[in-house]
Amino acid sequence: MSLEGTTALVSDRYLISAQVDTGATVTAGQVVYISNPGFIPAVKPTDGIRKDVIGVALTGGAAGKTITVICRGLVRVTASGSISTAQRIASDASGQVQGVAAMAAPASDTYTTAAMQAQLDKTEQWIGRAITASSTAGTVIYALIYCIP
Repeated sequence: MSLEGTTALVSDRYLISAQVDTGATVTAGQVVYISNPGFIPAVKPTDGIRKDVIGVALTGGAAGKTITVICRGLVRVTASGSISTAQRIASDASGQVQGVAAMAAPASDTYTTAAMQAQLDKTEQWIGRAITASSTAGTVIYALIYCIP
């Protein structure tokens, strides 16, 4: 069986329609978050590490335009710095991604609620894993995202 002349997309069940929120512009490949919930949610590019990332924009547009967002799958995204292959990634400023360290138990003398919460927050900040590496900011990498908990 050949995929020539056809799409490799097997299922579109992880694609959603979203509307670009007021005052925002989204470009294809940017990581977006839900800025206003609804049947068709409003989205904006991420502005740092966020827990409310919905996916990566497959299409772009200005405020009010309906775009397509993929919530799970293999995508191309822009790295904001150095990222290792297979490293967990999270959202970053301008709709880019950054590498995130794995969870680490706090030292026995710092087992505070805040220290534990900082580690647990990482699980809500991860949006996927880098498939290819980046050594500098601005590098486009492949990432496997899974923004649906």
